[in-house]
Amino acid sequence: MLLKFSRGTNVTLTLSRGANYGYDQRCEVFGTEGMATVNNIAEHSSELANESGLHRPKWQHSFPQRFEVAFAQEMDAFADTLLCGTPWPIKETDCVEVQRVCDAALESCETSQVVHL
Repeated sequence: MLLKFSRGTNVTLTLSRGANYGYDQRCEVFGTEGMATVNNIAEHSSELANESGLHRPKWQHSFPQRFEVAFAQEMDAFADTLLCGTPWPIKETDCVEVQRVCDAALESCETSQVVHL
């Protein structure tokens, strides 16, 4: 998917639900002033380097493994909102805008047309 923003920023999203070498989920953002990368998390931190190459563990397999801490933080925020009256950290308008982007992506995929937002 290619997203083009009014200020000239281009975003390319490549998505796949499977890779034979493990559950691949990476993010890279780069521009004229630098780069930020979020890499996959391995099953363990051991690596072996020898005459036949560099050998690394597979990446963590599942959402529960990869996002255990994030899920716990979401549950804490939910409980804080219900029990303590703490404002929910995500605004309704943000959720609506994300849904608009998702709907436009689906429409573009189904029609093979550019969808303007």
